[in-house]
Amino acid sequence: MDNTLKDLGVCPKCGKGHIIEHPFGWSCNNSQKQADGTWKGCDFVIFKNNNYVGEMTEDMVLHLLTKGETSEMEMHNKAGRPFHAKFILKDGKVALGFNEHFLEGRCPVCGGRIKKTSKGYACEHFFEEGASHCNFYVGNFICNRMITEQEVENFVAGRKQVLDGFVSKAGKPFSSLLSLKEDGSVFLNSTICKCPVCGGEIRVSPKAYNCSNFSNEDVKCQFFIWRNLDGHIVTPEDVIQLCENGQVDEVLRFYRENGRPFDKQMKFQDGKIVLV
Repeated sequence: MDNTLKDLGVCPKCGKGHIIEHPFGWSCNNSQKQADGTWKGCDFVIFKNNNYVGEMTEDMVLHLLTKGETSEMEMHNKAGRPFHAKFILKDGKVALGFNEHFLEGRCPVCGGRIKKTSKGYACEHFFEEGASHCNFYVGNFICNRMITEQEVENFVAGRKQVLDGFVSKAGKPFSSLLSLKEDGSVFLNSTICKCPVCGGEIRVSPKAYNCSNFSNEDVKCQFFIWRNLDGHIVTPEDVIQLCENGQVDEVLRFYRENGRPFDKQMKFQDGKIVLV
């Protein structure tokens, strides 16, 4: 090795040579020039001049070699438009890297991170092929309704939430919940639980939780629960407890017409919902 050339450390590609500074940039010295003028050995190189930031500095190169990436910085594309990115080491070459945005919480299917994309929210393994592929994906828009980042975070955290404002193909508004299929894909499901009166399905609507047998002439079940009951927003968890256990275990806060609050427990008695 020529000791007159500045040595920046071991080559990150071959692990044998050292990165040496030259007028054109920095390259690995684990290579030899052949008789035909070609070079044989490690081809790792970092050029001083590039189209994104102009000139690379020694500090940037040292950070790249030791950390595998530089700090994020403002760069410019060929048209001169600014964007933010960083330089990273990828497959033995210098490439551009972008700081990806991940949501709070983990994929409920495989435990991977959930990435925000241009079209929705996807498990980081959604883009992989083969056995490592994961089907978890939530689009930005479902049935003409925007799905927010917070709603996806609530969903992966296991919090049941009613989402309003969906529109069917017939143009009819409806409410629903995000649900997970066995294969890991996400779909809309309006069913909450079984009806405690007739055994039908309790489904959410824009104003209430209704029994699916309401329109069944053979059953005509009248059971329902208002979604807003005396100022309390009735949650899917409330409905499940009422229908399966006959009561909501927690004492809830309600409001009178004059605004005065009162605390009661919701129970299912004699085929209807009562506050006791």
